[in-house]
Amino acid sequence: MKFVVGLTIIAILGLGIVKVKDSQSKNFIEQIEQPIYVKAIYSMPVSYDPIKMNDGASLIFSELVYEGLLRFTDDYGVQAGIANSWSTSKDGLKLTFKLDPNAKFHNGETVTANDVVASLTRNVSKESVVFKFYDVIKGAKKYHQGLSTTVEGFKAIDEHTIEIQLEKPFPPILYVLAGGTAKILPAMDLENKDFFKKPVGSGPFKIISIDDNSIHLARHSQYHGEMPKISEMQLVSIDQENAMGKAMTGEIHDLSSWPMNGSEEVFKIGKDINSVVADTWIIGLNTRIKPFNDLEVRKLFEKSISKDKFRKIFYPDAKPAFGYIPPSFPGHKKSSIIKELSRSIPPKDQITISIPAELARSNEMAKFFEDELSSKGWNIKVNAINWDKMMSDYSQKKLQAFLVSMIVDYPDSEFLLNNFESTNPDNFSGLNNPIIDQLIVKSRETKDRIERQKIQKRLADLIDEQTLSVNLFHSRAHYWVHRCVDGFKPNLLAVAYTDYRKVSFNSECLKGGSEWITKTAKR
Repeated sequence: MKFVVGLTIIAILGLGIVKVKDSQSKNFIEQIEQPIYVKAIYSMPVSYDPIKMNDGASLIFSELVYEGLLRFTDDYGVQAGIANSWSTSKDGLKLTFKLDPNAKFHNGETVTANDVVASLTRNVSKESVVFKFYDVIKGAKKYHQGLSTTVEGFKAIDEHTIEIQLEKPFPPILYVLAGGTAKILPAMDLENKDFFKKPVGSGPFKIISIDDNSIHLARHSQYHGEMPKISEMQLVSIDQENAMGKAMTGEIHDLSSWPMNGSEEVFKIGKDINSVVADTWIIGLNTRIKPFNDLEVRKLFEKSISKDKFRKIFYPDAKPAFGYIPPSFPGHKKSSIIKELSRSIPPKDQITISIPAELARSNEMAKFFEDELSSKGWNIKVNAINWDKMMSDYSQKKLQAFLVSMIVDYPDSEFLLNNFESTNPDNFSGLNNPIIDQLIVKSRETKDRIERQKIQKRLADLIDEQTLSVNLFHSRAHYWVHRCVDGFKPNLLAVAYTDYRKVSFNSECLKGGSEWITKTAKR
């Protein structure tokens, strides 16, 4: 991944005249000069199309530029998005949303119920990679299979009222609609084949420009919700080592896209905002590729890796992971799982582990795994590859084993358990287990919370028994932001859902101007 330093710095140090709306008084306050807020990201978005998003960088973009019917709160709840009110029928089959009449797209057009229908219909199309989260919508399967031209479950009652009908009750549906893939786009503009080259949303920020390594955003002046405090924002694609170097010199204000442990040198000059994260770092195993089609090989491979040693070296304050599901979710394991081994000698097949090259210590991690496994007789190779290439190979199921963080996109164990349904295109493991498939379906349609959690615990047990991943740790994330940054509050779900409407530069820092903010980082 290349980063054009000279061109980027010009934009970073640019100043903008802003008019900030105070969220409490609702009045405009005085104009203040402030620099562009620069957030480093490990990769450019894999896709700008919400129905094709399956990576963190894309979801970060989605939350800034687009808006859905609902948004997540900081603590697993949902709040108003384009919809300012909503209700659910007693049987859980019908949801009614009233749209905010002041919601406008970046092109100035009002968001209507027809835009909602057109946008959500795309989520159940053949092109959608997230269809599994929406297949409970009435008529979704017929539309997905090309048996109908409309989705029966989406109805525009009037210009500002949308009704969604489900085939069966689905408890997490509001969470799905608050997520990064359920975004509303202008129906008429979607007919333009070049729409996603510079897409239009109704989120708090609009696109100024997109180039090979950065995305320049500006506050959406007609945004219907809480007005962002920063006037301009730049997402810069850069590897972690270089990002930390530029943060040290004040050229980058936000390193929250990376897993960090708080001991990095950069934390001596910035803020350490740490928080638990609903994630599990794993080495995913692909059963489509030998020798991981053999359960006993997978068990031996897992046992051969000192997970605790890895965690203490690279992420010492993370929690040990004894299973696939993160803490506070049904199915989470609090102690180690004893797996009887009938095999003690590794196969001769070469095992290739892919890890993201953008991680600051990727070379050290590669050496750790190579030393650990080769000393125990494994024919091991570790490749540090760029994230966009890794995600492409992941989507095509080419990766044999890979280091990733599996993050809960909505607060329900089902989100991660869905990864193992045989028909799910995001099934990284290749598992095809009828019992697990049946339990996933049963979990979706079970309304009783206690019963549903029992099903999810059973699912988690079955999946952990299959050893489809080497579960390394659950993060305690350390988010670095510039000492002049205020209002950054992590979301318990994922960094993608951080509410950047609330983020600002400290007023004392702003008095000194852009150059002072840059110098402040060096003190």
